[in-house]
Amino acid sequence: MSRRRGGQAGCTLIEALVAIGLVASAGVVATTAAVAMLQLERAAHAEAVGLALATDKLEELVAAQPAVRRSGNDDTALDGVDVWRVWRVLDDEPAPGLTRLEVTARWQRPQLTLLTVVTAVPGRSTP
Repeated sequence: MSRRRGGQAGCTLIEALVAIGLVASAGVVATTAAVAMLQLERAAHAEAVGLALATDKLEELVAAQPAVRRSGNDDTALDGVDVWRVWRVLDDEPAPGLTRLEVTARWQRPQLTLLTVVTAVPGRSTP
């Protein structure tokens, strides 16, 4: 601010333009940060859904009788996230008498992501 002749206080045009520029810059930074936070929230939501659906299938395989466990795949959705699941049943892995169960979940939004959960259970799926 500057004092003009006659005791009037005010700001020059340049000072006003600089102030407007600073406020506009702060608005752009805040908007960019908000958009980034929304993208991270969408990715975290999709990952939570993918993990939940993969774990559900793994728990289903663990609870099933060994003779009915089979490898396979399906498409499912939860909370607006489409997930493709593939599961494998591998006898005698990682050791004889154990069965390795793997479930891989894949989804594309907001980005292509793969997530695999694995466990080993006693018993064989084929006698």
